[in-house]
Amino acid sequence: MKKILLSVAIFCATFTAVNAQVATGTTSTRTQNMKIVIKEVFDLALTPGTLQTISFDALANYDAAGGIELAAANTVNYKANHLWKVTAIANAPEFTYASTANSKVADLSPMPTTVLQIRKTGGTYQALPPSTGAAITVASGTRGTGNFTLDYKAVPGYTYQTGEYTVGVVYTMTNQ
Repeated sequence: MKKILLSVAIFCATFTAVNAQVATGTTSTRTQNMKIVIKEVFDLALTPGTLQTISFDALANYDAAGGIELAAANTVNYKANHLWKVTAIANAPEFTYASTANSKVADLSPMPTTVLQIRKTGGTYQALPPSTGAAITVASGTRGTGNFTLDYKAVPGYTYQTGEYTVGVVYTMTNQ
């Protein structure tokens, strides 16, 4: 009988102790550290991405001294999580020449890239530097997404031979 009473007493004491631990309201906490890694974002898209043509093909628009303008010829879409700037530079030291039916190659003189001028719409035109020069800043801004348009102006004067002149314009988005 003593064994039964002792067993019941131990059981009751254990039950009370377990119940008391729950009833006191103590809590247990743990901390989970979290890390978010954000990489640099510089994204630049140019539309349309096709060849832009400035044509001095009719006497009505042949203002080689004053130039011909292509307004809002390209839209630049950007995404950046830094202060940014977009620069431009030619991909060659001068325009590449291709003759046409009325060309006289003997009269050919190289056309410098500075004949082409670029600006962010509403800004001031800047001459396109050759690949051997320093890039020009076309636009700059703050973090976020958005777009802007580019204007081009060709001012060849009357110095260059009849033909087609082509140069690539390299746009680069970097940290300010």
